[in-house]
Amino acid sequence: MLDDFVLINHKLGWDIPHINIYPLGDLHIGSGNFNHEAWSRWKSTVQNDPYSYIVLVGDLLDNGLKSSLTNSYQATMQPHEQQEFLLNELMPFKDKILGCVSGNHERRSTILADIYPMYNLMLRLGKERLFRENIGFMKINLGERNKERQASYTITLAHGASKTATEKFGYAIDGMDCLITGHIHQPKSAFQSKIVIDSKNESVSMRDFVHITVPSFQSIGGYALQKMYMPQSTRVIPVIRLNGDRKEMEVRWI
Repeated sequence: MLDDFVLINHKLGWDIPHINIYPLGDLHIGSGNFNHEAWSRWKSTVQNDPYSYIVLVGDLLDNGLKSSLTNSYQATMQPHEQQEFLLNELMPFKDKILGCVSGNHERRSTILADIYPMYNLMLRLGKERLFRENIGFMKINLGERNKERQASYTITLAHGASKTATEKFGYAIDGMDCLITGHIHQPKSAFQSKIVIDSKNESVSMRDFVHITVPSFQSIGGYALQKMYMPQSTRVIPVIRLNGDRKEMEVRWI
């Protein structure tokens, strides 16, 4: 298992005009509130896009253990069945995966038994080099910006923590174009900026970055109703387009 600070580096083809990244998180497979219709729509969308790629940001498994707040007796699958289901569902997409991090639901097994469900998943997919336990830093080169250079993008993957901590953390990372998180089950995109002092060139400028929070695949019910969490849409899909002929990133919700 590679350290969090080892950069995930992708050099895609010079002939690729653009790619569409579909961030995936908070599936909560095995939960009684897992929305199968939303999941089928997501899979169909990715399968029908020839330029699609995927990043995984945790809580793909509900992984309710006896010690969890989740009521494990209401699970539709046991934890080992959840892992097998997810493996089979992601197998057709394995060559589209760019990076993966764990979520707090997967870490339940890590804390109790030193088991790393997401690492084991990526190992079985033959993509273990793309896994980072806590946070993933990624560089993607693609297309032909000019005859000597490709367009280059830097993306950070993290599951997320509290809403306040997650919203602030993007400002702690210099040189980042996009931060992708989940956890709070509130889909949104925020276009943010930080002031950069360049002492070498004796200049001050603004550095923009985008923060995407992925939607969950959980219909409202159970624990969410008990805690009076606001319902969120499960029908929106974020897509991050990286252009290859120029440094330009677009965010769409479909």
